[in-house]
Amino acid sequence: MYNESRLAFLGIYSFILIVAILKAGLFYGVIRLMHKMDLQKPFNSFVSKQILRISYFTLSIGLLSFIGRQLAKNLTHYGFYTHNLNQFWADSQAFILMGAVIYIIATIFKKGVEIQNENDLTV
Repeated sequence: MYNESRLAFLGIYSFILIVAILKAGLFYGVIRLMHKMDLQKPFNSFVSKQILRISYFTLSIGLLSFIGRQLAKNLTHYGFYTHNLNQFWADSQAFILMGAVIYIIATIFKKGVEIQNENDLTV
């Protein structure tokens, strides 16, 4: 692909690189959340913000993977062989769905933080 079109090569592999960096950031955020989460009081602002950040990472991974997959599919119409790149965005739909579910969980945690702060003030 590099010999035929450097622009197509850079476009496809920039999508691959960005998705890989976002996945690394996602897993770093999950590890950070697990280390700092207090199970005695799980509803705090750090956990709420971190879960929201994880949902954004997950949704971004899914959307960029989907766009990359569609771009690779369009490049096959121009004679490029992109079938060996499917491993990089085969799970794009799962990441989009997972991002939506994690966003709902983040919204629930945000409401839980509000309720817990309200209860702490009244007691």
